[in-house]
Amino acid sequence: MSLTRRGFAQTVGLGAAGMLSSSFVIGRGLEAAEFEPGSVQMPDDDGIIRISSNENARGPGPKAIQALHGTISPRAGRGYPPDHTNDLVTTIADIYHVAEDNVVVGTGSGALLAGAARAFCSPTKPLVTAAPTYATSDRMARRIGAPVKMIPVDASLGLDIDAMADAAAGAGMVFFCNPNNPTGTVHTASAVEDFVRQVMRTSPDTKILIDEAYIDYTFDPAVKTAAPLTQEFASVFITRSFSKAHGMAGLRVGYAIGQEETLSAITTAWNLGSMNTLSAAAAIASITDPGHIAEERHENARIREFTIAAFRDMGFKVPDSHTNHIFIDLGRPASEFRAACLEQKVRVGRDFPPMEQTHSRVSLGTMEEMEAAVRVFRQVLS
Repeated sequence: MSLTRRGFAQTVGLGAAGMLSSSFVIGRGLEAAEFEPGSVQMPDDDGIIRISSNENARGPGPKAIQALHGTISPRAGRGYPPDHTNDLVTTIADIYHVAEDNVVVGTGSGALLAGAARAFCSPTKPLVTAAPTYATSDRMARRIGAPVKMIPVDASLGLDIDAMADAAAGAGMVFFCNPNNPTGTVHTASAVEDFVRQVMRTSPDTKILIDEAYIDYTFDPAVKTAAPLTQEFASVFITRSFSKAHGMAGLRVGYAIGQEETLSAITTAWNLGSMNTLSAAAAIASITDPGHIAEERHENARIREFTIAAFRDMGFKVPDSHTNHIFIDLGRPASEFRAACLEQKVRVGRDFPPMEQTHSRVSLGTMEEMEAAVRVFRQVLS
């Protein structure tokens, strides 16, 4: 689907006719900008299928769109502090059965990941993280001169829990992405709890950040949020994003759950941005609409199964994914695959060291986009 700037201007009114196009724009943010300067692709995309950033091609649910439309009024001009921000904190706290002091919101979860590394890591307090995994905390740790212990994923492309626990001794923070980006693999609630307890026994002052940005997509009932562990251990906190299943990448909403002292350290160390009225209203509507998330999970699974089956049919190894992207062993550099696909107007993911010479990440668009993309994949990989 292509949307020109003129088309976008015609959709920002309050009528229902603009809902599809405006949700499409809101659902696609600028993830690639942080890691690939110059690669930002605006809605005027010249027909390119963008499956390089893990965004939600279907955008926000109907109730979130209705909340946005309903919030656009002269009241939006009164925003110090913005309306709905406190209500969003209250809503999240109620859903997780925690106190409001145990919740902090930010403009996307990226600011929380960066702030956490800045708060808890230092030249004498390393960051422990997987390789490959999402790199925001890693980048911030290096920026402040903190050592980074990169623990390679295991043979199944899952996080190597035992090796990460061993490396955590004396560390400032462990970054534990579950499900993991880019591999798409996931660990059960019991495995995560065992890992946390192991680290807390040997290094109780080490903070553990469990990033659950993709957990709404998992199909394994044994996978559950680690939020209860945040109430038991002051050193444990989780982060969540509205950019994935909620389809709100362009609205920039994320949150963390943890104990008050831990969250206060993050907000003191780093500016999490100022939530705006529209984003907060949409986030409240979306998080209180579990039916939409269930539908989104089902549709994402349908598209994921189709795409994985296509690559396996071509003879490539693809692990089962619990996210809105897949990680394929192509046996060739990701850069070559990326360049060949872009010539055919399909943009796939960036390099993910140390596996950039063999593996490529492909995000999931709409079924129509993936059907077109698969035709290109078959052509460039033949």
